[in-house]
Amino acid sequence: MASLPDAVTTLLGAADANSLLRDAEGLAEVLTGCGWTPDVESGRFGTDGWDLLSSAWPPNVSVFFDGDDHPVRVAALAVAAAMKAGPHRWTLESEGPDWSTWSVDDPRWDTDDLDWLVWEGADVVVSLFLSGETPAGPGTLPSHLHLAIERADTPSEGLPRADERARRVLREGSVVDRWYLAGERDLPEDVIAALENDPDPRVRAAAESERWIRERAIDGPPPGE
Repeated sequence: MASLPDAVTTLLGAADANSLLRDAEGLAEVLTGCGWTPDVESGRFGTDGWDLLSSAWPPNVSVFFDGDDHPVRVAALAVAAAMKAGPHRWTLESEGPDWSTWSVDDPRWDTDDLDWLVWEGADVVVSLFLSGETPAGPGTLPSHLHLAIERADTPSEGLPRADERARRVLREGSVVDRWYLAGERDLPEDVIAALENDPDPRVRAAAESERWIRERAIDGPPPGE
């Protein structure tokens, strides 16, 4: 079976609430140390065709890989194998079949309903989902996997909006803290304006990217796209 990029394997071994999921600084330090390259957008990293989105409120990581069915299945099975071989003691749960035990050509991929595989341990929850090609309009969406790493103590509904915390991070936080802050949803307008005028160009670029994303979501793409 094909191996995973080193950055993915190393990240799975570093899935810990006291380092990776400690705070913004912990996220950035561990992710870059694992070999992930930060992008302009707040919390986004990449490596070898894999995308990673992370957030500091609450600290969490989501990893994505897409393509044809076969390579995505290979990658998902490799993630599951890495979890079994990792340094932590994990407890595996699933509402559906444990597809991590299947071969890449098992016919059940096309007949059984797949569910999340969920591992718990080291004060974190690691979830893995695989979806095959899906019809979408005149074409199809590619097969993809979604790997999520979250703190076990994070409420299921996430953390509430915290305007005063956002203003405190703006005043007292590091560049990394503010870069992550720029990607949070429902920020006060004064915080958004300050981030767009931040003294550090990385924070400004992240904030401008987030505004473009928000405006695009509201207005839709330009005519002809």
